[in-house]
Amino acid sequence: MAFSFLATFSEVVISQHESLDPNTCIAFIGGGNMARAIISGLLKQGHNSANILVCAPSQTTRHDLIDKFNVKVHQDNTAAVAFADVIIVAVKPFVVPVVCEQLSEVMQYDNRKLVISIAAGIKHATLRQKLHFSPKVICAMPNLPTAIGEGLTGLYAGPDTHANDIALAERLMRAVGETVWLKEESQMSTIVAAAGSSPAYLFLFLEAMEKAAIEQGLPPEIAAKAVLQSAMGAISMAMNSQHNLASLRHQVTSPKGTTEQAILAFQDGDLDELVASAMACATTRAKELSIG
Repeated sequence: MAFSFLATFSEVVISQHESLDPNTCIAFIGGGNMARAIISGLLKQGHNSANILVCAPSQTTRHDLIDKFNVKVHQDNTAAVAFADVIIVAVKPFVVPVVCEQLSEVMQYDNRKLVISIAAGIKHATLRQKLHFSPKVICAMPNLPTAIGEGLTGLYAGPDTHANDIALAERLMRAVGETVWLKEESQMSTIVAAAGSSPAYLFLFLEAMEKAAIEQGLPPEIAAKAVLQSAMGAISMAMNSQHNLASLRHQVTSPKGTTEQAILAFQDGDLDELVASAMACATTRAKELSIG
């Protein structure tokens, strides 16, 4: 049974509140920042570290992963096939085709494994081709807050992807945050700009606020606390409110008050245009990096 309307199916999975089976064996090809973020999130949710394998060529990386997460490690990428129910390809985009060819040599004898690529710009068709046209392939774009279970992952699967594989990918990524399923693969570049890269935008904005508060006389520790706690409170309000962001902003902005003056300064600097330009740059670069 395959689903063409992935957003609808995602809603069904969410409504069932299915959690990831802690006995699910997950292998990561690559032990970089995003792989570590997902591993950290999984362990915080109670996943058994004995059921996580990381394949990495560097002995230093492997030792560090053992020390930090107590997971299994291996230098050979093909070890993932024998070990895992799900293989997460978490290497640089230009390495993905090579990794897929390595996996396909072994997977031709065992095609039950679900492969999830979290490499930006690698097209679904390219992955399938390199994996001998396996339908068990899903593209994902998680962001860094997966490390604390607060991530957002955009996912895309082909129309012939089996419902069980979609459900497994959904449960895995929901263990470390929220998910959105994309009906068009072309939307993945925008997910990179809106979610994958956006934590850095927010850090930059908060950093600028913190600097300004210090320049105006607040001690650094008070400036940091004021900015971070206010940001966390604002986001919590937005997440739990029935009002949209514009309405919430208007509620805080009294006519001729202090907030209005700050908002006017942002608008005079054309903040909307600047943000749109920055996100367009991120989207364009994601398309430029696309392989396949």
